[in-house]
Amino acid sequence: MADTRLWLYIDFPRLALQARFGTLESATPQLLLNARSGIEQCNGAATALGVRPGMNTATAYCLLSDVETTQYDALAEQEQLQRLALLLYQACADIRLCPPSGLSLEIGSMLRLYQGLDALVGNLQKRLDHSGFHYRWACGHTAQAAQVLAINDQPLVSSDRQQLISALDPMAIDRLGLDTKDAARLKSMGLHCYADIRPLPRAELGYRFGPTLLQRLSALETPDTLGHRFDIPPHFDERLELSHEAEHSASLLFPVKRLLTNLEDYLKARQCLADSLYLRLTHRNQPPTRLRIQAVQGSRSAQEWLSLINLQLDRLFLPEPVLSLHLRARRFRTDPMPSGDLLGTAYPQADADRLLSLLVSRLGHHQVHTLTTTNDPRPEYATRLTPAVDHTRRPESSRPRFQPLLVPDTEQRVAPQQFQLLSGPERIVMGRWAQPAPYRRDYFRAWHPHHQQAVWLARHDDGHWSLAGFFG
Repeated sequence: MADTRLWLYIDFPRLALQARFGTLESATPQLLLNARSGIEQCNGAATALGVRPGMNTATAYCLLSDVETTQYDALAEQEQLQRLALLLYQACADIRLCPPSGLSLEIGSMLRLYQGLDALVGNLQKRLDHSGFHYRWACGHTAQAAQVLAINDQPLVSSDRQQLISALDPMAIDRLGLDTKDAARLKSMGLHCYADIRPLPRAELGYRFGPTLLQRLSALETPDTLGHRFDIPPHFDERLELSHEAEHSASLLFPVKRLLTNLEDYLKARQCLADSLYLRLTHRNQPPTRLRIQAVQGSRSAQEWLSLINLQLDRLFLPEPVLSLHLRARRFRTDPMPSGDLLGTAYPQADADRLLSLLVSRLGHHQVHTLTTTNDPRPEYATRLTPAVDHTRRPESSRPRFQPLLVPDTEQRVAPQQFQLLSGPERIVMGRWAQPAPYRRDYFRAWHPHHQQAVWLARHDDGHWSLAGFFG
């Protein structure tokens, strides 16, 4: 049986830079500074003017007249690598993190699902292009071989094992990831590329160079794992440092949208909905501003969450400019399929939930109530008001829906001659266990010709009639 194992390595050479400045290519040179190594990363505009990673900071400033700078943040880089792994998780199940800026994907086992390499690679490429992050990739018959090809800008995408093996042959010795001393000794012996050392006896190489070289060569030739496996975290918890202080709440919408896009990818990967978000705005000298955003029946759409957050930001006063954002989601629920019409174009319940969420965001969690039904057959006790965000309420009652939900607060006596009876009587009787006095009434559905409205009428034991409710 042919070996179907295949790896794809994706390297993000500007990951830390784009995590801090954003993925949009700027015409202004941007530098990521490291106190120990000088220029950690730079964008295309800086590269065009002669700046290179590893260059001394003073030298770089001599080449640039206008520049944006920020400090290298290893934590932000790793958080962004996790987000990219989450983005690709929907297309490939076996993803391994290779810090600081790489992902190793085992794709050989996915080829049958996608019916070929082209469809799988096309899916991954679409997701990566949408993310906006600069990347380079390559396939390999081992994970380490794919890594070497990718970081050396050899974008080979193929499932041909012999082609993958041959792709390493022209690779220079010092580009194989070998120890610097070992690479220098091999070059001094006249061995300049991988093709020169591939046919050499491994026992002889081990005797001369030791086990470290053998381990590296074995990793290039024998399938093995690389990095540590990516698992979806149990909660969504992300922060975003702003490149400029935000003085007005309206200027927070764009960075909030970035966080919500990541949240949407997270919820899609987990196949669930979030019913509440917690957004913390950090200031320099003042306590952080905290917002709670509620979706009544849960949502995963970034656009829906942005609309709800926008309602709260519109009436928010910032005591100080905002330095960073922190978004958390810890409560999730399963994603029920909405029931719609035959063509699937109308979802009245989803529309009602969306409107309710907007009202909660505008007026507050404790200011919005909904009318729900109970199991009590008496009309005056058949409905009650509950908070819109009460997760304990049931969406449907076991009581049949032949009674109207809207009932008068006080008894209104009426003359039955003014109405046209449509159906009834329906008798409701309750014993002394429910109330002190016996309860017995006959109910009729009726039509009011003058008001053109369907109503519910009650006939009491003493013979008088009253208005018991209104139908929609």
